Amino acid sequence: MHPSLVPVVEASTDFVPPSQRLEYWESHNANELIGLRCSAYSPQGLRARERNFDLATLRMAEISGNEHVVERAEPMLRRHPKDSVFACILLKGEAFFYQAGRCVPVQEGDLILYPTTLPYLYGFTREMRQVQVDISADRLFGGGRLRRLEAPVKFEAGLRSGRLLASTLRETMLDFMNQPLAEHAEGAASQVQTLMEALLTLGSPAARMNESAAVRLLRAEAFISEHLGEPELDAAAVARQMAMSVRNLDRLFEQHGCTVTQWIWRQRLLAARRQLEDPARAGVTIGEIALACGFSTQAHFASVFKAAYGLTPTQFRRDLAVPKAPGPAE
Repeated sequence: MHPSLVPVVEASTDFVPPSQRLEYWESHNANELIGLRCSAYSPQGLRARERNFDLATLRMAEISGNEHVVERAEPMLRRHPKDSVFACILLKGEAFFYQAGRCVPVQEGDLILYPTTLPYLYGFTREMRQVQVDISADRLFGGGRLRRLEAPVKFEAGLRSGRLLASTLRETMLDFMNQPLAEHAEGAASQVQTLMEALLTLGSPAARMNESAAVRLLRAEAFISEHLGEPELDAAAVARQMAMSVRNLDRLFEQHGCTVTQWIWRQRLLAARRQLEDPARAGVTIGEIALACGFSTQAHFASVFKAAYGLTPTQFRRDLAVPKAPGPAE
């Protein structure tokens, strides 16, 4: 019996006459995503593809195409009203986004969040691909913990602030889109919403006062990931960053069945193991890997690693290098 999938709607302009592609694309998006006008500037006309995923509490979309511009002006707001927040991550290409008097350049890896209740223009200057979240503003802001967006918010791929959260959002979306199982939809949607809430609280002390425990845990995990290689990272450092006591922080990490200190060392071990498994880092010494992952000495690393995996780092790496014997001929 095949596993159940969430509803997925696919569209492509490849099977539409060039003269009808813009109308087709606008109609599809009005039905599945949002009302907008589209303009194409390539001699080939618009060439675009889209997959839309319905996760019940929110929707996701994967969009790819050549250079084009989409616009949601005042008349479109009245014709196709929609009160949502979109989160778009540009995976390929280059773009610009204009809303509320701000023109925002968008590069590969950047994330932008914006409200659909204000007019906007979104232009792609070359071949593009992006993933997108569509979540109801009432669902995102209804609890009163977050203020409604009045302008676009951008998180740059090259900057530390928000990078880990944006990266986790991207991977969560891509993982689900690659295997859109209905049994995973609720968990994926909950994770996406929590990540968006966490992103919206960055730089907003007032919002942080009322953020949920799930968002606090996510922010703590992101801070730990960003500073994992720093030997001075400990429970007290995370608590200072989160403006809470170590005791309350440990309560958050009860969800993982550990304290924050145990989580830090668990993540350091996982990071070191991944580096030992990486063929591209075969020339890096075990001591260098230990220091890069936040261990103060190679001896300490070797002791903790053996306790966790039953092998020393040297034995673990040696076993990976030994070619496996071929199985019996079929």
